[in-house]
Amino acid sequence: MITNLPSRGLARRIYLAFLLAAVIPTAVAGAIGVYFSLETLRQETLRHLQQEVVVRAQGMARFFDQLAAELLYLADAPALGDLRGALAKGDAGAIRSATGRIERDYATLAGTYPHIYQIRYLAADGREVVRVDKKDDRVAIVPAAQLQNKAERYYFLDAMRVRPGELSVSPLDLNVEFGRVELPERPVIRVATPIGNSAGSNEGVLIINLHAGFLLEQVQQMAQLREGTAYLFDRSGHFVARTAGESAGFSMQPVAKLAARLGADTLRELLSAEDGTVSVADSIFAHATIRFGAAYPSAERSQWVMAVGFPEQQLFLALFNLYALYAILTISLLATAIGGYALSRHLLGPLEALSRETEAITKGDFSRRIEVRGRDEIAGLGDKFNLMAERIQQLVGSLAAHRDRLEDEVRERTAQLEHEQDERRELDRQMFQMDKLATLGELAMAVAHEIGNPLAGMKAVAQALQFEEDLPLEVLESLRRLESEVDRLTDFLRSFHGFAAPSALNMKAASLADALRDVLFWTRKEAKSTGITIETNIPADLPPLAADPAQLKQVLLNLVVNALHAMPGSGQLSITASVEGGRIRIDVRDSGCGIAADVLPRIFDAFFTTRAGGSGLGLPITAKIVRAHNAELEVESQAGHGTCMTLLWPVYS
Repeated sequence: MITNLPSRGLARRIYLAFLLAAVIPTAVAGAIGVYFSLETLRQETLRHLQQEVVVRAQGMARFFDQLAAELLYLADAPALGDLRGALAKGDAGAIRSATGRIERDYATLAGTYPHIYQIRYLAADGREVVRVDKKDDRVAIVPAAQLQNKAERYYFLDAMRVRPGELSVSPLDLNVEFGRVELPERPVIRVATPIGNSAGSNEGVLIINLHAGFLLEQVQQMAQLREGTAYLFDRSGHFVARTAGESAGFSMQPVAKLAARLGADTLRELLSAEDGTVSVADSIFAHATIRFGAAYPSAERSQWVMAVGFPEQQLFLALFNLYALYAILTISLLATAIGGYALSRHLLGPLEALSRETEAITKGDFSRRIEVRGRDEIAGLGDKFNLMAERIQQLVGSLAAHRDRLEDEVRERTAQLEHEQDERRELDRQMFQMDKLATLGELAMAVAHEIGNPLAGMKAVAQALQFEEDLPLEVLESLRRLESEVDRLTDFLRSFHGFAAPSALNMKAASLADALRDVLFWTRKEAKSTGITIETNIPADLPPLAADPAQLKQVLLNLVVNALHAMPGSGQLSITASVEGGRIRIDVRDSGCGIAADVLPRIFDAFFTTRAGGSGLGLPITAKIVRAHNAELEVESQAGHGTCMTLLWPVYS
């Protein structure tokens, strides 16, 4: 027990030392923690906000580029050329025929794209020649008596000023019918391209009307997600805004209206071609340009901008818990300081122990405690010091836990955004595949038409020659094989045509050995000429396959031909079969150049090929036939180490 008490001045110095050692470092640490927590949250929020706006802008740009491809395809369609020629000659019959074909093409496109509600072809004088409307998902061809003259409409005049092959995008406005705004109001964007003639002048305009609701939905979603205000600026100097919680009406306003609130410099930065973020007053904005592709005039490619802004004070909402913790810490420190001052006047504390433990706490070791015996004021001081240290330790632990929660939330949000991007990319890839398959369907119809008749003639000649007398057996056998090949090619055309209209399968108990024998007979010459050896291992007791024999041959032929093309110099091709899991496993393995990792995901895409002169149709047709048979096709390949195509085929029962 200490009996000699220090003077009143010493007590003050002890109190001041205690106050400086305990309060100031904690306050500084708290201020630094708040600052860096706020700055980290601010930077992450801005990055996510900018990323979201950029992703949405890129999605819109891809949509307009895809629409440009469709519009230019329609502009070059033979039916439109026939209509123009018929109009020039005044041939009423030819005009009706060409108009009917165009109306069917336009109706098909309008039915495919949900955002298209009108497709028109206008003559050079602004008169509508062909018009297809879509309302409530119903496509209708407008009769000639209801066609209008749009010669005075600005979008027609703008389209006539650009060159053929280029597109003009109208500002966002309301649709006008017979000189009046259509009710209910329908916000619209028009994408148009002129139709030129050999004299170098424009003799008409092809126009697609888009329901702008899908753009406004993107803007509304950004506003709701961020609980702020989202903007869409068009090339005419106007904008439409959406605010979270407000009703979504349509009102285009001049950009100059924002200058008074945001300032000219901020507005100029929002509308610049560079994506980024900008702070103004008490708000933060992220903006991104919708960049159209090369089909659009260069002056219009970056004149549409998306932006979203929200009050900066929202960044502080997540820090309320931090502020509460630091407030409790401050109150606790003040209470402790007051108690220490009162007790220090009476020198009721083992000064050396208190100084040593206080120094340890100021260095960050909050586990230190004072052991004081007795039931007097000195013991009370020790208890208060220990309580202070424990509460500081708890508060620091709470701060660390809160920081960890913030980091987890940031990581979770980042993962969500990455998942959303993956979904958008997959959606874009699927839409692109649908476009290619539609084109393949048209090609299939043309191929079947052009090749079908000659094949029928070849078969008739082969059949007639078989009835000639004194034919050598070798010639007769060759004629029979020729007739069989004509039948197989005819079946192949039906399978090829299946991309446009799927055909029924002629399912039988098919022998793999028989099908493979014909395929190797057809490809033996090519393999021998390139020095390729072919090995087969087909068990004699292999069960029959459940397949259309002609289409099974087509699958095997496509796989073998692909393997031969992968070994242009020399190599080895092995074909093996076995029963696996109730199905027949067929491996077609080559020692060729293999498939690069970045190419492998695309080998079943229609029209995709890495071989000069290839059509890009073999593997897509093969995959389609395999799926039709409820079979599976797997690919294992590595660049420079060959490829193995594996079929898992149902057994005939």
